[in-house]
Amino acid sequence: MNLKPLSADQWFLDVRIKKNGKQYRARETFTGCRKNAELRYWTLKKELQTAAETGQRSFSSITTFKHIIDYYLARNTIDTDSLCYFNKLVEDLGNVQVSEMRDKFDKYLLLLKKTKGRFTGRLLSNQTINHYLKWSKAAFNFAVRAGITDKNPLQYFQKLPTRPRDRMLSEDEKARLIEVVKNGAPHLYPIVLFSLLVPCRRGELLSLKRTDYNMVTNTIHVPAEITKMKRPCIKPVPDCLTEYFRNIPTECPYLFFRREGVKYYTLGDFRKAWKRCLKLAGIENYRFHDQRRGAYTDLLLKGNAPHIVMQVSGHATDMSKVYFGRNEMNAAKSINFNEKGTLRGTLESSNVMQSATM
Repeated sequence: MNLKPLSADQWFLDVRIKKNGKQYRARETFTGCRKNAELRYWTLKKELQTAAETGQRSFSSITTFKHIIDYYLARNTIDTDSLCYFNKLVEDLGNVQVSEMRDKFDKYLLLLKKTKGRFTGRLLSNQTINHYLKWSKAAFNFAVRAGITDKNPLQYFQKLPTRPRDRMLSEDEKARLIEVVKNGAPHLYPIVLFSLLVPCRRGELLSLKRTDYNMVTNTIHVPAEITKMKRPCIKPVPDCLTEYFRNIPTECPYLFFRREGVKYYTLGDFRKAWKRCLKLAGIENYRFHDQRRGAYTDLLLKGNAPHIVMQVSGHATDMSKVYFGRNEMNAAKSINFNEKGTLRGTLESSNVMQSATM
């Protein structure tokens, strides 16, 4: 049994059989306990044996792109933010035959470039379009490994060029934003202040429960099931917010909440209130997620080690090199403007000599 552990609950299955001189193979990444992974292994082997005996694949019912996506989603855990891309792909391309996907998807990408976002009213960014391409290719690659299809029709599609956002607030803008939120939207004040100081994702903050806060260590435990990378994360609590977290009412189940009468609710989608606060503060071209980048940078500038900041933020890689130009900054700081022996130094010394002789 070729069962390779990838993590504590993730396994790579590589099933092979040989029949009448022909080899049949299925590969799949499975999430769950070892026992269930073994059951899945034997199920795949049985499907391969059926395919070998009948002389055809046992996945003959999978003919459209929707079938490919359904097969992928049934065997992989997808976070809520990414699931919307799959739903849109099924809605737009679900009925397209696998054999026609290459031509159809090329036209689909052109259409996406002319599409405006429902909330922003602006054309979709290249980064957003790349998400559709990424998940489409992932579904097909998974199907290829499972032996459902021979090749990925989207394998030669390239990602669109993107430029990482580098919008960060100045100290004056931060002060204005905090003042506006505190007076105009007090229910958002804790989450805005926390995200300004600690790098985090909005979706993770909205999913946190009061029980995720540890009063003894003054930290917040972010469970693996609500993180993008499916790994647990621990966030430190700044001193200015310690009192808030320690005084959350016991009848409130959420860490960040809004109150209506005697009932407590999660903040939910607060885009309108957020945009209103930005407008009142006179801040343009700024998103809530930009605060994650800004907090990451601020922690680096305060002397924290990059690998520690990376663990707190929940990044899989050191983003100080990718987004924040740490290598470029180190190179700039390493430049030595020693003017001895340079043309400028020679000219200045000659001018000094001339003025001395006059």
